[in-house]
Amino acid sequence: MKKWIAAGLVLSVTAFYFMGCEQQQKKQTQTVSEVKKDVKGPVLLSVDFEPNETLVYNFVSDRTMYVNLDPSGKYSKGKQDGKEQSQSEKLEMQIAYKAVKIDPIGISEIEATCNSAKVTRVGSGRAQEKADAVEGLVGKKFILKISGTGKIVDYSSLEEISKELGENAFSGGETKRGRVKNPDMIMDFLATQWNIWDSVATIKNPLKGIDKKSVWSSKLLAPMPYVSKVGRNVEYRLAGVENNVAEIRSKYSLSKTPSDVPLPYGGSFQMKGMFGFLQGYKTLSIDGEGKQLFDIEKGRILSDTQDFETQVSASIFGLGSDELTPNIRVVQKITMTLAE
Repeated sequence: MKKWIAAGLVLSVTAFYFMGCEQQQKKQTQTVSEVKKDVKGPVLLSVDFEPNETLVYNFVSDRTMYVNLDPSGKYSKGKQDGKEQSQSEKLEMQIAYKAVKIDPIGISEIEATCNSAKVTRVGSGRAQEKADAVEGLVGKKFILKISGTGKIVDYSSLEEISKELGENAFSGGETKRGRVKNPDMIMDFLATQWNIWDSVATIKNPLKGIDKKSVWSSKLLAPMPYVSKVGRNVEYRLAGVENNVAEIRSKYSLSKTPSDVPLPYGGSFQMKGMFGFLQGYKTLSIDGEGKQLFDIEKGRILSDTQDFETQVSASIFGLGSDELTPNIRVVQKITMTLAE
């Protein structure tokens, strides 16, 4: 089985974790927790694509927004606090990845094809006039150019398709505040693709490998139901290894700087729905954890789960009162699973 090698002599082709025969026999009698504690020697991780092989992943980005327009209760008819409203939205996608160019010492190209994309919303009031713009991904292709560690070095194809989707997010007509934009989950799509191999790509010394003492960090996008580029700090650590599968744990917190992911639209516009009615969003905190299972031998993600909660304050458009400051709580789950 041929591997492609980049970043020197080792990276991007294969990743391995070695145990002797005696250790393998011992491992069979250990419990899962014991195996995960038994990480001896460095674990080498890299991203691997075989020629003519297609990897298909299912993605889900699911969030529930809890909105309290009057948390002080002052304008809520004597209630101690305002009535909390909830809405939810979910993006389900399937994307296939295939290496179309493999460069042993340089940049390789991965072609991604969207097989399906569907958005469902609950509790958002009136039905949306048109399908979510991100559903226009179906059948479209984009290229990810990556280095040996899985780091994306050229986002131009992904940016081009996101801008195309962004144009389709607008309804006809304009208001005093510009064009009218429907709710969309384009940033959720970008959150799954922009840093897709981040856990491996951000290891500081990949040739030295990682162990249970290793901690490395990065920054991810935290997609929101309103227009934003909220950054999410992530801290990775190796939790253990079982049957050549590495378990990588992550913790999330609010970044002081916005995400590098560009917005898919520009200019002035008004957003429809609850999150167009509100304005002046301020992200107060992000807290959460994640878990990824990475096949060391085959060099691929088996599954990835990211759970985090975001606290946000806002104001109501047209009201200048500082006494009415709506609170928003966003509970988000993003998953990536290798299809059988």
